[in-house]
Amino acid sequence: MEEIKVAVIAHGLGMSRGYSGEGYVYKNVFELLKEKNINFVAVSFSKPYDTSLNSIYSLPFHLPKFDKYQRLLVYFTAKKVKPKLFFNASGILIPLSNIAPHIIYAGAPAISSVPSKYTRSLFWRLYLLPFRIIISRIKDEAKKATIIANSLYSARAIAKVFEIPQPQVIYPPVDVEFYSKAFENEDRESVFVTIARFERGKMIENAIKFSHLSGIKGIVIGSLNDKRYYKELMRLRDRLNADIKFLPNLPREEVLKILSKAKLYFHPTIGEHFGIPIIEAMASGVVPIVPKESGGSEIVPQFSYDNLEDAVRIGKEIIEKYSNNLRKEMHEKAIMFDKNNFKEKIYDVISKYLM
Repeated sequence: MEEIKVAVIAHGLGMSRGYSGEGYVYKNVFELLKEKNINFVAVSFSKPYDTSLNSIYSLPFHLPKFDKYQRLLVYFTAKKVKPKLFFNASGILIPLSNIAPHIIYAGAPAISSVPSKYTRSLFWRLYLLPFRIIISRIKDEAKKATIIANSLYSARAIAKVFEIPQPQVIYPPVDVEFYSKAFENEDRESVFVTIARFERGKMIENAIKFSHLSGIKGIVIGSLNDKRYYKELMRLRDRLNADIKFLPNLPREEVLKILSKAKLYFHPTIGEHFGIPIIEAMASGVVPIVPKESGGSEIVPQFSYDNLEDAVRIGKEIIEKYSNNLRKEMHEKAIMFDKNNFKEKIYDVISKYLM
C-alpha cells in the first residue's frame, strides 16, 4: 500500500452535500495534491457525502449538526493515520503535532472576542462553553503547529487568542474564472445581491433591514440550511415591507445571471473571517459593501460600513456613481484571489515537509 503523505483534516465533508466556502478550500487542496501526484487521505468525523475520495471517518453516517464538536472529535479519526504531514483545513486546534507536522489553515477562532453568532446570545455562549474549555487545555498545539490565516482579520485574532506571533496569511481560493463570465455585461440594474447560507449565523436580517432603510431592491441567494430561520426572515421582510427576494438553492449558472445584472453586493455577516462571495461578486463586476468588523474590509476598505445607516449611505453613493471604470476596478482586484494563486502558495508551504 502506498504511503499516505498528507492527511487532510476536512470534517465538513460529512455535514453538507455541496461545497460551501470552507468546502471549496477542501476541494482545492484535494485538486492540488492530485495535480502534484501526492498521495493523500481525507479525514472527517462523520461519513463523507463525496464517496469518490480516499477517506477515513469514525461515524458511519452523515451528521449535519454539532459543527464545532465534530471538528474536535475528528482527532480520534486522524490519530489512526501516520502521514508525513497533517493539513488541517478545518481550522481547529487539535493535538496532532506529536504524530506528524501539523499545518492548520484557519479563520478567527470561535473562542475569540470577535463578533459572531457565538457572541450574540446566551444559547450560543452556552453551546460553546465545553468547546472553549477543551481548546484552552490544548492551547500549546498553536505553538507546535504551523498556522496559516485566511485573512489579516483572522491572523490578528489567532495571535491574540493563542498568544503567538501573527501567522502568515493566504487568502482562500475563489473561482474567479467562472464568475468573470458575468463581468462583460455592462447593462446593470440598481439592485443589490446578498449570497449567504440561510442560517442564523449569517445575519441575513441585516440585508432585509438594508433594503428597507435604503429602498434598494435586493436578492438573497444561498443554500437553505435552517427552515425556521428562513420563515423568520420572510416574516421580517413582510413586516418591514422590504423589496427583497429570497432565492434558495439556485444552480451556479443562475447565480451568475443575477450577478451579471446587479450593481451592488451587500455582505450582512459581521465578524466574517473573509467572505468568498465578496470576491465572487467583484469578479462579476459588482461592487461590494462589507462590515468593517470582518475580513472583507481589508479587501475594499473604502466600501466598509460601521452600521446599517452607514451602509445605506455607501450603497446609494455606489449606485449613483457606478461606472464601467468602477466595474473594471473591482474585477481586476478579484483576480489576485484566483484559486491557482491559492494552490501555489499552499504548495510552497507543504512541499517543505514532503521532501
